[in-house]
Amino acid sequence: MAQIVMFGAGKVADVIYRHIRNSGTHTVEAFTTDAAHVPESKTFHNKPVVPFEEIIKRYSPERFQMLIAIGYHELNAARKAKYDEAKAKGYRFASYISPRASVGDWLEAGDNSIVLDNAVIEPGVRIGNNVVIWSGALIGHHSTIGDHSWIAGNATFGGGANLGPRSFVGLAATIGHEVELGEQSFVGAGALITKCADAKSVFIERSTDLFRLDSERFLKISKLR
Repeated sequence: MAQIVMFGAGKVADVIYRHIRNSGTHTVEAFTTDAAHVPESKTFHNKPVVPFEEIIKRYSPERFQMLIAIGYHELNAARKAKYDEAKAKGYRFASYISPRASVGDWLEAGDNSIVLDNAVIEPGVRIGNNVVIWSGALIGHHSTIGDHSWIAGNATFGGGANLGPRSFVGLAATIGHEVELGEQSFVGAGALITKCADAKSVFIERSTDLFRLDSERFLKISKLR
């Protein structure tokens, strides 16, 4: 069980903290964020929020590990930057692999890995550093997820897929068998990718059209009562 300082005091940090607290896998002793973003109360979940610029003075790298718990802003560049800065300060990184995730002793994951409930990681998968895999995602056998990537809930990877570093895969997107996507690729929610693509590729699935009737009029002419 690691003693953790968590970087972040927003929605992502809230979710990850609650998972860690409920699982009992680690102890979160404090939060940290850039001084400009420290909340007025200087607390988060009744724990201190310390400016990142001062974190070493109060929570030394010799005693505490760091967990970067922020989102995929700037295609994960912000999370990568804080990972690099914490590493330069001498921190080792904790990971959180949910006890409710389907993984085995075959799991190969780098540091600062976050894998939430009901995610499935099959044998032969390699996960890089600073990767977030949200609830319900499936990473098929012998796939590779590059450093600093974000996989949203219910995304699916076929066997042997390869996602380049700093990429984002949205809700319920599907990456086909042995498909390779270059670094900094963006795959929107619900997209189906069956062919390899170069770095910085973007895939966006069209949203469902807005129906011409509002919900009240729709229910009057339908059998949905």
